[in-house]
Amino acid sequence: MVNYRFAGIDACKKGWLLVLLYDDLHQFILVHHLTELTAFLSGNERVLVDMPVGLLSSGQKFAGSRPCDVAARKLLGKKHSSIFNPPCMEALHEKSYQLASETNFRILGKKLSKQSWNITPKIREVNAFLHLNPLWRDKMLEAHPELSFQQLNRKIPLQFSKKTREGIKERLGILQVYYPASATLFSNMLSDPSLKGNAAADDMVDAVCLAVFNRHRGDKLKNISGQYPEDPLGNRMGIWV
Repeated sequence: MVNYRFAGIDACKKGWLLVLLYDDLHQFILVHHLTELTAFLSGNERVLVDMPVGLLSSGQKFAGSRPCDVAARKLLGKKHSSIFNPPCMEALHEKSYQLASETNFRILGKKLSKQSWNITPKIREVNAFLHLNPLWRDKMLEAHPELSFQQLNRKIPLQFSKKTREGIKERLGILQVYYPASATLFSNMLSDPSLKGNAAADDMVDAVCLAVFNRHRGDKLKNISGQYPEDPLGNRMGIWV
């Protein structure tokens, strides 16, 4: 992939944190809305985003979970709880957690977790962006940092939570094997005034991970599941590894 840039995006408190890698150069950017990223992306990038892309809805014949979520849990083993089901399309636009959970149960047979409900604004945003900008559908792909870290760690589950100092250290150690400047990049992010209070340390290390994993996988990146169903908005469901 000549002259290609690899990016990772993680949602954070004040928007979206983008990390771009190009050869040995790197860049990070905080934006409040996903549409602002197009000012920094030329279209000559592949972007991995930590947010569900493509949602189940009534009429689709799946047993309550997207095929990619089922496959990801199998690979994560003991860490499978880090993969939680996103809301179905009908629940995504409900005005309260209770209504969304009831709708989700009616459509998919499963209540909605609080974790899923808390990120529904971000899920709406990324799926609306891809619906309105179909040229990005093949370039902005869903990934999962915990799964990406495990793949980089020779498929061995990580020992510590990313919310701890030990977990951050463990993750940076893995990333430096594949991108030696990872620790410097992370340190620069920690000390940047624009990120202070707007993005947590685990948001930063996850965004770096997705960019590094994206670059490492190159042309070998693939959907974790053999199935790649399309939702009513035209977005397709897959977690990329």
